[in-house]
Amino acid sequence: MTAKKREIVIIVVKATAIYSFVVIDIAAGTGFYMTAKLFDAGVIIASICSMAGVESLKRGPGLVRNLTSRERKT
Repeated sequence: MTAKKREIVIIVVKATAIYSFVVIDIAAGTGFYMTAKLFDAGVIIASICSMAGVESLKRGPGLVRNLTSRERKT
């Protein structure tokens, strides 16, 4: 009988990635959801608002950066 070699996989996650996930996804998503529910929206509409709000926070700065760099070139 031969012993099988087992590989150990170590995954390193930066603390900024965890912080970004906690702040943006959880806190901001909850804030958008509660705001939509405050305006008497249904659960589905509030969930869509939460998802759209979080995605706009993630992609918004890059979009603004791209638009301003295009304006400077012309």
